Amino acid sequence: MNWSIWILEYGYVARFPASNLFAAQPNEGHRRMPYCFGLLRSADRCVLVDTGFADKAIHDRLTAKYGETSWRDPVDVLARVGVRPEEVDTVLLTHNHFDHAGRVDAFGAAHVHIQRREIESYLAAAARPARFEFLTRSCQADLPQLLATRPATLVDGAAQVADGVELRPAHDTHTAGSQLVAVTNDADGTWVFAGDNVYSYENLEGIRGDGVLAPISLTTGSAAAWLDFADELLAGVGGDTRRILPFHESAVWDRFPSAVFDDGLHVAEVSLAGGHPSVVNAGRRAP
Repeated sequence: MNWSIWILEYGYVARFPASNLFAAQPNEGHRRMPYCFGLLRSADRCVLVDTGFADKAIHDRLTAKYGETSWRDPVDVLARVGVRPEEVDTVLLTHNHFDHAGRVDAFGAAHVHIQRREIESYLAAAARPARFEFLTRSCQADLPQLLATRPATLVDGAAQVADGVELRPAHDTHTAGSQLVAVTNDADGTWVFAGDNVYSYENLEGIRGDGVLAPISLTTGSAAAWLDFADELLAGVGGDTRRILPFHESAVWDRFPSAVFDDGLHVAEVSLAGGHPSVVNAGRRAP
């Protein structure tokens, strides 16, 4: 089995505090932080890994807080690679945060997969007193109700959802029920969408490039659980961090063939193993 794989950027914050990416690292300046989702295509399947979000109120809030930003509806970004919403047959959600699960409603024909633990933990947290609001602050509040009205699977642990596509639990790390999406091609091996368990390659490679793991910030799990998770993740790809696909890392535009469009948003071609034509030339080549 072979899948073509893309990372699509639907927004960015030009100067995002690095202290929000790396735990206990208060003086590391800022990073350009993209907001992305993934696309998998085979000969007859079209799968999204997360959906992004489109909410002007959130766009405006983030712009007011951080300065320069740019945003497009993920549906419009998919059009750049020739995909219409109704063609998406499956959505794989790495976790229930607004910037990953906020556009599920746009893909009404798709079957949605998310860890049962993620939904049940969210519902339990939402039922707690207001002083526990940190646990639900970034969540997509209507996701449980939306899933109840459409084809959806609450996954219990690891699961194969298509030939070559596997869900792997990453519980009590970024969120209570986070999961990874591993894609294995006959042509070029395994690629892993890490969700928000890897914000930046620096989390895995070290802030100084020294190989010292830098745990993620903005987590409801534990740093200890994340460290074990990250060690296993690296072992699973033979230490090759290029095999890990983060959604908030600008370096992906340098590590893979990419295009940048007039609004400053990018598309990266991770693999064309599925035989699909290149879309890089639809935009300007990234420098």
